Amino acid sequence: MKKQFTHVFFIIIFTLTIACSSEKNEGDNSEIYTEANVYHQSSLDAREEIMEIEKLLKEREIDFSELKEELKIWDKEIIEVPGFEHSHDDEFQRKYHVHNRMKPFSAEEHLEYQKVMNAEIKTLLDSFKLLTVEKIMDEDEG
Repeated sequence: MKKQFTHVFFIIIFTLTIACSSEKNEGDNSEIYTEANVYHQSSLDAREEIMEIEKLLKEREIDFSELKEELKIWDKEIIEVPGFEHSHDDEFQRKYHVHNRMKPFSAEEHLEYQKVMNAEIKTLLDSFKLLTVEKIMDEDEG
């Protein structure tokens, strides 16, 4: 009986040690995830700005189908950052938020992914702004 108790005791200690060490590893990544979330939030800000430009383009009946296709691809690929998932119960509700499945990335991979996605949406935002300015200027001249 004593041998069985000792065996169970060591299993419990071993399990606790592994659980605590994995929590520590998660905690070590919190700064990386926080930085990744800064990029993610910046991407969502840019995406919401694009939504406003889309409304303007639709109102003026300006064709933006090529940019719309690029935007659809981006929309399908954007993911949230672990630990920073949006909630539908928050006081602050974005017009645009993500429901795509997270990818099995390490913390560093999440950060790099968010940086790339941020760069892509900023490029798209610039393209939308340029299209808007060009088309509105053409309308004013015509």
